[in-house]
Amino acid sequence: MKVFFDTCVYAAEALLGAGAERMLEATEHAAWRISASTYLLDELERVLTEKLGFPSRLARLSRQRVAQRAFLLNPPPSRHAVADDPADSPILQAALAAGADYLVTNDAHLLALHPYEGLRIVSLSDYYQLLRAEGLLS
Repeated sequence: MKVFFDTCVYAAEALLGAGAERMLEATEHAAWRISASTYLLDELERVLTEKLGFPSRLARLSRQRVAQRAFLLNPPPSRHAVADDPADSPILQAALAAGADYLVTNDAHLLALHPYEGLRIVSLSDYYQLLRAEGLLS
């Protein structure tokens, strides 16, 4: 299984810790491939510092943590776009370039695309339920 987590998942891990962290750890434990893009890493740092007011040190540590657990890619430009919010297009493009089975996000513009060319776009709560159904979370 291949999974691409949107920026909001990693921001939730930094903010809330336990819940999002358990999902990421369960994904790793299942040996499912986690992918991320350089765009996502840049966006994560920006969101944590500029939007949420976290210190840049925490943002850098969060970035490093994602980079350590994920296969990093820098997808080429593609025709895939999120018409309702073009800023979400790089996330969609990276998930497709990674060959992900799941794009996990709470972004309404991305969720509205489900399914997208074989990519299952699911919310954090739906992904949590999937992990439970697979016996990876109790």
